[in-house]
Amino acid sequence: MTSPRTFVRQGWMPLVSGDGRHVEIVSAVPIADSTARFVRQDTGADAVSVTRVTLAEFDATIARECRAELLHEIAESLAEAQPSRSARSGLTRGQLLAPPVVLVLVAACLVVDVRLTTIVLLAVTSLTLSLFMGFRLVCVLLLPLRRLFQRRSEAPAERSDPQRTEDSWVTNGTLDTRGSEDLPTYTILVPAFREAKIIGRLIENLEQLDYPRDRMEVLVLLEEDDTSTIVAALAADPPAYMRILVVPRGAPQTKPRACNYGLIFARGEFLVIYDAEDRPEPDQLRRVVADFRRAAVERQQGRPLAQLACVQCGLSYYNAPYNVLTRLFAIEYSFLFDAMLRGLDGSGIPIPLGGTSNHFDTLILRRLGGWDPYNVTEDADLGIRAAAMGYRVGVNTSTTWEEACSRSGAFIKQRTRWIKGYLLTSAVNLRHPVQFTRATGLRGLVCLLALILGTPLAFLVYPVLVVFAALTIAGEQWGFLGMPHWLATLGLVNMLAGTGLTIVTSAIVALPRYGWRIAGLAIFSPVYWLLHSVAAWRAAWQTMLTPHVWEKTPHGLSDDFDPEQELGQTDRTTGQPVGRPAPVTARP
Repeated sequence: MTSPRTFVRQGWMPLVSGDGRHVEIVSAVPIADSTARFVRQDTGADAVSVTRVTLAEFDATIARECRAELLHEIAESLAEAQPSRSARSGLTRGQLLAPPVVLVLVAACLVVDVRLTTIVLLAVTSLTLSLFMGFRLVCVLLLPLRRLFQRRSEAPAERSDPQRTEDSWVTNGTLDTRGSEDLPTYTILVPAFREAKIIGRLIENLEQLDYPRDRMEVLVLLEEDDTSTIVAALAADPPAYMRILVVPRGAPQTKPRACNYGLIFARGEFLVIYDAEDRPEPDQLRRVVADFRRAAVERQQGRPLAQLACVQCGLSYYNAPYNVLTRLFAIEYSFLFDAMLRGLDGSGIPIPLGGTSNHFDTLILRRLGGWDPYNVTEDADLGIRAAAMGYRVGVNTSTTWEEACSRSGAFIKQRTRWIKGYLLTSAVNLRHPVQFTRATGLRGLVCLLALILGTPLAFLVYPVLVVFAALTIAGEQWGFLGMPHWLATLGLVNMLAGTGLTIVTSAIVALPRYGWRIAGLAIFSPVYWLLHSVAAWRAAWQTMLTPHVWEKTPHGLSDDFDPEQELGQTDRTTGQPVGRPAPVTARP
């Protein structure tokens, strides 16, 4: 059986009649007489006819005729081709047994010597949190340190040429500025589930993109049993460049499985994922294309860089001023995308992707195996897998505006899924730690342990250290368990110095984008982290029992928010109201 990917690539599909005497070629492209003759000879049919259809009708034909093959490919292809890199099997037996064994050992040690056991546990948890906070702060410092080193080491004549703009292209190994006629085809995947309330905004948001419509295809991925969103999407009357693909019902019903379905039908040289509520900046596609072209030039010039597989753009929140939770959410993401990931860019340390605004070289994405449908943070997993397979992820400062979760219950469920995915990604890559280290180097192992695994561990131990810090202060007066002085000092350094530095850094990073009304709330980050701890303990439990269950984040919870009225909030990097893209400027 010919693969559905082949039909998509060639643009036509033969349908053989029941008696085998007639073949109908359903085609979205012109069919040469030689092709028709080849099909007739290959099938032994008496007659061959050609039916021209639209692209949407052609894709629907493939979906109907190849349903079984598509169901298998979008769910099982990665696990069968690369079983060691798939989360389908969940935790190994040793990984499942480790937590209860540790708990039993700790309980036994507490019975034997409660004081010594408590000291060891608190020392380990303090060290874990110290390493996590230290790694994040070092990542933030990498960017200014690298820029300082470059300014001191570069001669003035060797600095970047101002003519190399973000609209530059590759010609014979050099950068060349050209017009939009040279832009490649770009596929935009928009997976949406139970989004009938906001799916209509999708057209308005994507219409803001400054990219030729004849080189842009938008594939809206809707689940077969989500009839309300399908009806709402059809009622929105999408433009010709936007097609609705209905993902066939199957398990696991996850976002990465839907994205794999879209990848089969994607025809663009580059591909990006946006969520249904996303508002990308108008020139984002152009800027990312320039990044890929610039990376190609650097490789042609012999720079020792891994091939660029993906470019991650920044994420910010248009409803940041809505309430305290959304403000803290915005501060956290500003720290991550405006500072930390930019610091990691070019450092050789693998970059875990965010859930949206990942721009891929489509061919490389297919080589990577697409997304793991059994991993509930398929984005971070794919970033680590790209590094393990010899590719790299870049970072672009273009911003996509999203909706921050504004209710604590929904927030905890969202973070449970994210943290569970980090645990799964860690478990998958630590099945063969030596092999992983050989593939990614020591930097890859540091990233996996300090960031991917360190994030869940830090949130798991955080409540313990909060209580310990409070008791340590009191213990100086009434000798709680007779804790040694060095342990009390370590606990206070963690909670005061480490937490304080993180708060100050987060506020400084968030200030240019959101202003002091939001950045000032960074002081409440320790309370915000307690919500992550609740999610982390839920995630740890689910990882062992229901590793593949996807808890969906609801959208549209802050529809009553108007960024132009709320506090007069503006993004200082663009001068525009928070969440409103900059106006599209006419291009020659």
